Amino acid sequence: MRKIIVIQALLFLCTSAFCQEVVSTGSTTASTGSTTASTGSTTASTSSTGTESSDTAEQLSFTEEPMEEVAPDDAFIDLLKTAVIPEIHPLDTIEETPPSHIAISFVSDEALAKPQVEAFRKMYLSPKWSALLRTYLESAMEYRLYVRKAVQDAKMPEMLEYLPVVESNYKTNAKSSSGAIGMWQFMANSVWPFLTLNDFVDERLDPWKSTEAALKKLTDNYNFFNDWLLAIGAYNCGVGAMNRAIKRAGGVKDFWYLAEGGFLSKQTAEYVPKLIAIADLAINSQYYGIDIPSHDEEFELLENEKNGNFDYITVKKAYSINQLAQEMRLDSATLKRLNPSYTMGMTHPSKASEIRLPLGMKQSAQDALANMTPVEFPIKYTVVAGDSLWSISRKYKTTVSAICELNGIKENAILKIGKILYIPSK
Repeated sequence: MRKIIVIQALLFLCTSAFCQEVVSTGSTTASTGSTTASTGSTTASTSSTGTESSDTAEQLSFTEEPMEEVAPDDAFIDLLKTAVIPEIHPLDTIEETPPSHIAISFVSDEALAKPQVEAFRKMYLSPKWSALLRTYLESAMEYRLYVRKAVQDAKMPEMLEYLPVVESNYKTNAKSSSGAIGMWQFMANSVWPFLTLNDFVDERLDPWKSTEAALKKLTDNYNFFNDWLLAIGAYNCGVGAMNRAIKRAGGVKDFWYLAEGGFLSKQTAEYVPKLIAIADLAINSQYYGIDIPSHDEEFELLENEKNGNFDYITVKKAYSINQLAQEMRLDSATLKRLNPSYTMGMTHPSKASEIRLPLGMKQSAQDALANMTPVEFPIKYTVVAGDSLWSISRKYKTTVSAICELNGIKENAILKIGKILYIPSK
């Protein structure tokens, strides 16, 4: 109510001041005329002033009747003196709220603040390593999104999306000096019962199947230790090694105690902190000010191979992946990329094999297979001194190109003594 009175007062003052200016002009005319009458001043002077006043009135033309001077209202002026006039401020500028740190499931604030974690975080915040981290994650986006979905579906720790960075920098064909292969770095002696490995198939190279296998193995580890950090550490060193470390530590099942107490190898002691640091930076990239896209929109719109939605066809004989692609009028590189586990370039000669296809191409593959002749069970040949691809092809009445395609080698390849070659029987 008080603000309304003040506003009315301000409007009144503005109007009053303006009107007083007009009245003052009229008053001057009247005063001049009065003075002339009382002192006997010349009529010309009065007429001149009257004329000017008349002209001014005509120009203003607010009213044809003379205006009376308004006496100031002392009570109203006193009211204005005591009134509180609201302060006028410029519009407030909207300040952006800085990004907040997002908590990581199964990782405590204490763990995030560990010196081991901070060391890796600091390393990956450097221009060189943050650029590499972005490259690793972006180059494998289709596999990374599949891993994210698989982790979420299994209700496992979200940081496992970034474990392939620690293992292989998300490279599907990575091979370590110790013989571990693939995005999840399975050793040959650790694939069973998760993956198939034989002369024709190595599922460690399949990013989709190896992801399923890795998550199953991690789940088994968790069920054994009932602790995710120990389960992840055991993925690196093995359940047996982790269990022995716990026994040496007097039965303490705490990863940080084992790592800081020297009960774990240096590699395993750094394995978990490195994962936590990478996951923290990726999940909180805005908080840390680094450019690592989360691809949330792409994740919401998962399509085709990005979330593992494919068509499949099962065969029970050896079929060339390259020939199948040609019959389907499909880029052979695409079909090979979807089926990287067939190391010989063909399905298994005697066991049921599943061929992964782009979504919507199952019928096309069935029609193509109907026009193809399967490769007969190949002969297993061991290279001896003096052998060449040409001499071997002549011996078995086949072609050099057929041998090369079956074995995934180039026609100018140098054969090593003892190398196993598979020879098409026809």
